[in-house]
Amino acid sequence: MQVYFFDLYWGDERFVDEDGISHFDEGSALYYGQRIADKIGRDADYGSLRVHVRSGSGEILATIAPSDGRGREQDALIGRGSLGVFRRPTETAAALPTAW
Repeated sequence: MQVYFFDLYWGDERFVDEDGISHFDEGSALYYGQRIADKIGRDADYGSLRVHVRSGSGEILATIAPSDGRGREQDALIGRGSLGVFRRPTETAAALPTAW
């Protein structure tokens, strides 16, 4: 097992992972980095979050942004208490076809 580090970037802010986490391989570390980005991206400034995945030697393996689906989820959570914020119009009884 190897140690990988996950640094967080939000615009001008940077949080460096000094402890790291052990993973079996790079694929596992990259998957974990995506999970971090998605989890934090759900609650934070979605657009500017980036997770830099580093190997134990300090080499940057990837820069990961939250999944596109998390942005849609955040939009839904922000707008769920307000009327009229849905992006797609809902079907009404008048708009449904009468003959099947």
